[in-house]
Amino acid sequence: MEIVAATPSRPLEAVLEDYRRHYGLGKDVVLNFLVEALASRRAQALMAVEAGRPLGVVIFSRRGDEGRIHLLHAQSPDAREALLERAEEELAGPGTLARLSSTLPFGVGESLAETFSRHGYRSIGRGRMVLPLETPVPEAIVPAGYRLLPWQDDRLPDAATLLQEVHAGPEDLALYPDLATVEGAERLLRRCLEGEFGLFKSALSFMALAEEEHDPARPRLAGLCLSVWHPGYPGQGFILDLGVAAAHRRKGLGRALVLTTARAFARAGATALGLAVNLSNRPAVSLYESLGFHLEERFLVFQRPALPA
Repeated sequence: MEIVAATPSRPLEAVLEDYRRHYGLGKDVVLNFLVEALASRRAQALMAVEAGRPLGVVIFSRRGDEGRIHLLHAQSPDAREALLERAEEELAGPGTLARLSSTLPFGVGESLAETFSRHGYRSIGRGRMVLPLETPVPEAIVPAGYRLLPWQDDRLPDAATLLQEVHAGPEDLALYPDLATVEGAERLLRRCLEGEFGLFKSALSFMALAEEEHDPARPRLAGLCLSVWHPGYPGQGFILDLGVAAAHRRKGLGRALVLTTARAFARAGATALGLAVNLSNRPAVSLYESLGFHLEERFLVFQRPALPA
């Protein structure tokens, strides 16, 4: 068995069709992986070949100090190991990686969990939930002592502090290491505002302010719902993050922020509002279910920390 670059003389079609059939995936699922790889990053594809017969494929890319495995498939465990190891070698070649990651459909991820685990990855179960916007969204009830308003750029440092506070758990930090510090959270927010995760419009993201008497001119930021137009699902909105400071929870702020965001996207012509959530976060999943979101798909995220050159 040898690992070779995919070329016109070594087309991927047969291997990708085997991948789709093996896991019972729709053609659009495979297409979405390829679109993500090709549209946002400089992707490479390697194939495992034996006696001229393709055994499997890995598609990967690197941007800055982050590496990503978009697709890994081979029915032979040896071929899977060889493909992943070679992809990591290629990714590490230009210099040290801060992390590697891979997001795969749940059934695919389960079958590859052992392979990724042997390479030092940890897995996190995630779900994509969707709220259809064809029917009217109920008006939000804002708790007394709070007010909601669209995103304000001058609140970016406050928003970074809030996100760093609410995402202190190990799963969140594994997914988004930048949130370990306020400075990192601010960098992540700036990337969002610049459109890296989808088209950002300030009128579609909302802040909850606590109208505290001791500083009426500068109310404290109590919650945030950060949203964009979904880059992969035309006509849909996407909640990147929902966070409420610990001192302001259990008052209905999260519910009010999501409903206000949903109504804003509906007025803007969106057909649906989606989000991704850790499946282990049952309070969040229950909140979204109570608002009418349904679980559309489950997937596994694999994360591995620094990989030296």
